[in-house]
Amino acid sequence: MIDFDSELSEMVADKNLMNSYKLYFLKVLIINASKEKKKFGFYEMACWMCAYSFTDVCILGRRIRSFDKLYDAAVLAIEKGDLMQSSKISEVYDAVSETRDKELRKLISSLCNYVPYRLLAYQWPQELRGKTDRQKNQIIEELSRSENRCLYSVYSLSEDEKSIEVNPEWASYIAGNRRRLIPWINQKIDIFVKKGQ
Repeated sequence: MIDFDSELSEMVADKNLMNSYKLYFLKVLIINASKEKKKFGFYEMACWMCAYSFTDVCILGRRIRSFDKLYDAAVLAIEKGDLMQSSKISEVYDAVSETRDKELRKLISSLCNYVPYRLLAYQWPQELRGKTDRQKNQIIEELSRSENRCLYSVYSLSEDEKSIEVNPEWASYIAGNRRRLIPWINQKIDIFVKKGQ
């Protein structure tokens, strides 16, 4: 039996957070995953991360952490996507997901280079110790497909078709607990953002 609450808490424990990507990535899943919608492409996830972080980074007016590029994506989206700091989540998502600007697309794509893997990494500290980033990604991808307690499985059929698929038990849990989970992840994000000020 999976203790979903404990798993979520471990995923976003302070020791596992270096930047805000994991929090916003998890927020995307909490808001969007359901029994009907379980598969998400990396680019789609990155666009939602931009949309959900947009107001936070615009209010902060700088990066949340020094290596965190969600602020950079917001600035570029405002410059090239005809957005304003007051743009709504749906407007941001539409602008970044539909942009043809290569610089903006590249920056947005880079947001998911590691986070889909690293959000799950807490489960296998021994297996990942001393490995390169590429090796870690491969190990996590393999193990994510065989471990029932994983929130999702990672698939990289090609560089352009990377995706995750939320495991059915997790999709049911998220759908049944969304009202409680959204305030929980928002509080985690708020605390993390305030720590960076």
